[in-house]
Amino acid sequence: MKIKSKYKFKATLISSIKVAFFVVIGLNSSSQVFNDSLLNDTSKNVINILGADSFEDDEGNLDVAKFVGNARFSQDSVFVRCDVGYLETKLQYLKAIGNIIVNQGDSLFLYGDSLNYDGETKIAIVRGNVRLVKGDMTLSSSSLIYNLNTNLAFYSKGGTVVSKKNNNTLTSTKGYYYSDYQSLSFKENVVLTNPEYTMTSDTLDYNEISEIAYFSGNTFIKGEENLIFCKSGYYDTKNDISEFNQDAYLISDGHKIEGQKLYYDRNTGFGKAIDKVILTDTANKIIVNGDFATRNEINNTSFVTGNTLLSKWFEGKDTLFLSADTVKVVKNELTKKNSMYSYHSVRFYKKDIQGVCDSMVFLQSDSVLQLYYDPIIWSENSQMKGDTIFVYIANNKIDKLNFRKNSFIIDAINFFDSITKSLVYTKQYDQIKGKNITAYFTQDSIRKVIVKGNGQSIFFTGEGGKRKQGLNRIDCSDIEIRFDENKIDEILFIKEPAGKLIPIQDVKSEEEKLKGFMWKIELKPLSKNDLIKKKIVVTDKNQLINE
Repeated sequence: MKIKSKYKFKATLISSIKVAFFVVIGLNSSSQVFNDSLLNDTSKNVINILGADSFEDDEGNLDVAKFVGNARFSQDSVFVRCDVGYLETKLQYLKAIGNIIVNQGDSLFLYGDSLNYDGETKIAIVRGNVRLVKGDMTLSSSSLIYNLNTNLAFYSKGGTVVSKKNNNTLTSTKGYYYSDYQSLSFKENVVLTNPEYTMTSDTLDYNEISEIAYFSGNTFIKGEENLIFCKSGYYDTKNDISEFNQDAYLISDGHKIEGQKLYYDRNTGFGKAIDKVILTDTANKIIVNGDFATRNEINNTSFVTGNTLLSKWFEGKDTLFLSADTVKVVKNELTKKNSMYSYHSVRFYKKDIQGVCDSMVFLQSDSVLQLYYDPIIWSENSQMKGDTIFVYIANNKIDKLNFRKNSFIIDAINFFDSITKSLVYTKQYDQIKGKNITAYFTQDSIRKVIVKGNGQSIFFTGEGGKRKQGLNRIDCSDIEIRFDENKIDEILFIKEPAGKLIPIQDVKSEEEKLKGFMWKIELKPLSKNDLIKKKIVVTDKNQLINE
């Protein structure tokens, strides 16, 4: 005699129940509930039948039971509802069709058009109009795999997650949802949309409890007034605070801040960058490098500090380079013009002009560089200083220099030695001193110098390019000096000049220099690279020392 297996016995029982079921159906057409102990096994590995409108085997296959109309099943804490369900009792496998509802616990619901569920592995595959709902979060996809053992959901053909709590909508090619940890992970073509910004990334991980998103790969966050890029970082969506790493940058109102690490608070509009920082001001054609930078979108202010090097480009390849402890850029909301402030240990280099000072201001509105606290400027062999120096720029070229109070211009004299075929510096200096001095330029070449008030001058006389023959000392309130090819061509002394001419052999050392003479050529920046090798420290208002 052939012994039936447990499953054959169960199938036979199901067939018997089928007959009884239709008898009952004839008496009562309402939905039926199956209470057989074998069909409602309390084991966690058995799929239980809770009820259906009708019941039959699957075209003579006694191992498969077909349940039609409001079919309901359960296994452990998992409940399934569908229009039609096929239950393979031997393999503990359920195939469900139409209006699928899978419920686990009190808060997770899974909807779709069809379901394949393996009772042994507890893996559910749902297809067609799939929606996974938990709390205020809804995940939608064309198909979804859900492991009810690990409570992990996965889609690989595109999906959308909507969070009502923080008004976020996220789409991606692949997505993972870890229900137990309320954590989501997305890969490939990730786009997170919020009313205030849109984020695109390669990979994004999000935790519903902390409401923090972690991202990696090329990531862009575009808001109404700014754009952020990085290759890794996180965003606290609850507090609107974020950190961006690896080639990160923030673009806001014509300013771009770059750094290896960038922090941003969307509530206050405050951002800061650390390590290999670059601030670009496109309106002023300025780039500032440093170790640390901040950007305040509310008052439109940017700071850069730490090994700061500024580059401002003019026409062609002509560029002004500047180093300082700190550089600040502020935009005026009324004029829409920027102002740049550089302070402490300021040094700058341009091929036709170099300088040092403690503080400098550049106003875009009138294209003026303002140098404060014993500034000194050099141009070729000339050194120029005053209590304050204003550099006026027109058409991206120097138009005028204005030296205010205690102005002093020194020009080092040299001649060409025909024997050694080289320039010889004589340690003799032409000098002009006065209350205020203005120098005018044409095409970056000095054209005229005007001295106003308390004018004094020393000029060594003789043919150009040869040793000097005498010293001409003249005191005159106002002086005008005209140049040709950056060399003195004519000097006009105005308002009763008084002076004397001394033969070179009779000149005493104390007569060679005007009072207050200081030749500080050792402070002159020689190149762009020279700016970061030296620092100038102002110890008091009247002294500059080389550190």
